[in-house]
Amino acid sequence: MTSSPTVDNHTAFTEVPVIDIGALVAGDPDPAARERVVAEIGAACRDVGFFYVTNHGIAPADSATMFAAAKAFFELPLADKMAIRLGGNTDQFRGFVPLGGEVTAGKTDWHECLDLQPKWGRDAASAATVRAPRDGHPLDDPEQWPTALPEFRTVMMRSWDQLWGLSARIAAGMALSLGLDEHFFAQYEGAELSDLRMVHYPPFSREAHPHAPDGVSIDQTELGFGAHVDYGFLAVLQQDGVGGLEVRNAEGEWIAAPHIPGTFLVNIGLMMQRWTNDRYQATWHRVQIPGTSDRYSIPFFFEPRFDAVVEPLPQCVDADNPPRYEPCEFGPYVVDLFAKAYD
Repeated sequence: MTSSPTVDNHTAFTEVPVIDIGALVAGDPDPAARERVVAEIGAACRDVGFFYVTNHGIAPADSATMFAAAKAFFELPLADKMAIRLGGNTDQFRGFVPLGGEVTAGKTDWHECLDLQPKWGRDAASAATVRAPRDGHPLDDPEQWPTALPEFRTVMMRSWDQLWGLSARIAAGMALSLGLDEHFFAQYEGAELSDLRMVHYPPFSREAHPHAPDGVSIDQTELGFGAHVDYGFLAVLQQDGVGGLEVRNAEGEWIAAPHIPGTFLVNIGLMMQRWTNDRYQATWHRVQIPGTSDRYSIPFFFEPRFDAVVEPLPQCVDADNPPRYEPCEFGPYVVDLFAKAYD
């Protein structure tokens, strides 16, 4: 589910920038402060493809609750987790993926994860703003919730709504950075393909994890998550303090992107690269296998709706820089990627 950028406009950055986005999330932002935020977002998308955000409006206690729920899920017996395995009870690409269940660039990734996509019409408020997906596509919601954790769904639904709101504000900042109306990307939003994912990276040990796939060795699982670029629009990541995430600069150097307390880490994907005709580019990133500590992360993937057509924006095209991409309908594109990855 990855691809290589066609060109690289990034810089030889040595650290990921930190942006105070308070002016974007404030009810009555100061115009000068908002212009500063927008300019910083534009520079980060152009030069790095990643940036941290502070003053994002989500309380540390809410993040802690989300991590506690994720940890509780991964501590369940394997049988409980496998009961909601991706593709186990349905033909859809949501649910639990066990250790060694994903492969990047031909090598086994050493992590387990849970992908959640709550029902697109989950309550009256969201049903009024979210479009129904096409009938029968395999990224529709299978309602994969662990029965052993009765409060899990409540915690994750609250987190989903918070992260959705934050992602929408960041998308507004990206639109403004391109000279567009702040609501431009809102017309393409659709919860049916967005994804709240929980990931657990344990230290590699066959003794500690006897259910690891046969034949998997530390040589085959060089990374917790292999080098890749995200296929979608944007991601908002929460990670713990264990470390291991690295992003690649224009010189091919891998730069650490550790957890910074009070921040979320944002990165853009290939759909934003396509929209901006390579002005903003997806950045390669990877996760090292942790040493002796378990690592947890929670990315939220904020995606276009199923029938959104993504093509280079007129603001990013001119005689010297003609369109680099044909129009792409997002839903079929993603379904094809998942079908190949989980064949």
